[in-house]
Amino acid sequence: MAIGDRIYRRTWAGQRAWEMQAPKVSPECWKVLGSIGAGAHAAMVCASLQNCSEEDIQEWLAQLEQIGLVESVPVIDKNDLDFTGNFELAAIRAEVEKLREQNEKIGQLLAR
Repeated sequence: MAIGDRIYRRTWAGQRAWEMQAPKVSPECWKVLGSIGAGAHAAMVCASLQNCSEEDIQEWLAQLEQIGLVESVPVIDKNDLDFTGNFELAAIRAEVEKLREQNEKIGQLLAR
């Protein structure tokens, strides 16, 4: 799959490394990690690093994925510009309800 067919985001470890400016990350990978932010399509990463070749960026993304600082998912529908096409509404509603119940229980415990 080409670099343009993926969406990248920092993992928890990647976010911690970014916040702590971990010294084991190369300067090039720092640029890529910074351009990813909370999440970015590979084309946006390439656009933000215009002075770098796509091959170099692909290599750095692979390195970051290999050490667990970023993760990626394939783009399902290239026409899905708001990234909602692969959401399952019923699953989201069930998760929201579960979180509401947990919050109510926490509220009850704190009220004691």
